[in-house]
Amino acid sequence: MKSLEEILENITKVVSAYETGEYKDLNLMQRVLSTNMFFLAQKQVEYHQKFNAEYHLHKSTVNAQKQKYAEQVVPELYMCRKIMDASKNVAISMHLELKMN
Repeated sequence: MKSLEEILENITKVVSAYETGEYKDLNLMQRVLSTNMFFLAQKQVEYHQKFNAEYHLHKSTVNAQKQKYAEQVVPELYMCRKIMDASKNVAISMHLELKMN
């Protein structure tokens, strides 16, 4: 399985190339983006499991405290969510551009 750093690096390369318009094969770029989004989703599941473990093992009985603690211990979950949302928008844009050509 790819590391989170590899996944993010691949997504960043594709998005940067798409933004500048300096690409030759948009089909390949969309494939790379889509597969890395899949790998990112796998990582997100891992971090969500860690988040749930931290949440349920916290000593507090107050849900807000438990959630805040788990968010501090597993900040990668928030990052994965935000990058996934942004990547979806780029993938949709690529798809629409491919469809027009």
